[in-house]
Amino acid sequence: MRTIAITTVLALTACSSQYVPQSRGRVAVTMRGGAHAYVRDGKIIEHGILGGGLVEAVEGNPAATQAAYEYRSRITTGLVGTLGGLACMLGGVTYAAGKFDSNGLEDEDGARRGLWLALGCSVVMLVGAAYLSTAEPYRWDAINIFNDTPPPALPGAPGAPRWSAETTSLQMRD
Repeated sequence: MRTIAITTVLALTACSSQYVPQSRGRVAVTMRGGAHAYVRDGKIIEHGILGGGLVEAVEGNPAATQAAYEYRSRITTGLVGTLGGLACMLGGVTYAAGKFDSNGLEDEDGARRGLWLALGCSVVMLVGAAYLSTAEPYRWDAINIFNDTPPPALPGAPGAPRWSAETTSLQMRD
């Protein structure tokens, strides 16, 4: 029992970093308590179970936010498919097992239906897991898009857009 406790403590402390990146205007990825966390402008944002932290980390950049929402959507859909397929598969196996009595097979057709159900649900589970695995590129897209997009120019800076009330249009400064 001590070995398990020591191994658990070592695993949790080994998968954590105390370093906080300080690069302003960028999103960095670090480890906190064995899970990914995002750092933006010195603020640590936890990933969250369904990736909601990424949306918060890239907030303010429409293209990066769209990629972050796609990441979260794929995680949610994939996780629901995987867990739903697993529950359904276990239900099918339980149903099939219930068709046996102490002397052997009681209802062969019912057992066959249960096993076919379990097989179909295992396919749903595998498709859900495969879809879940397609989320990861969207995480890095969101971070890279955010980091590669230049920050908006400050109002009044040379080259910054300005509003002209006379022409009611956006014009570039000279």
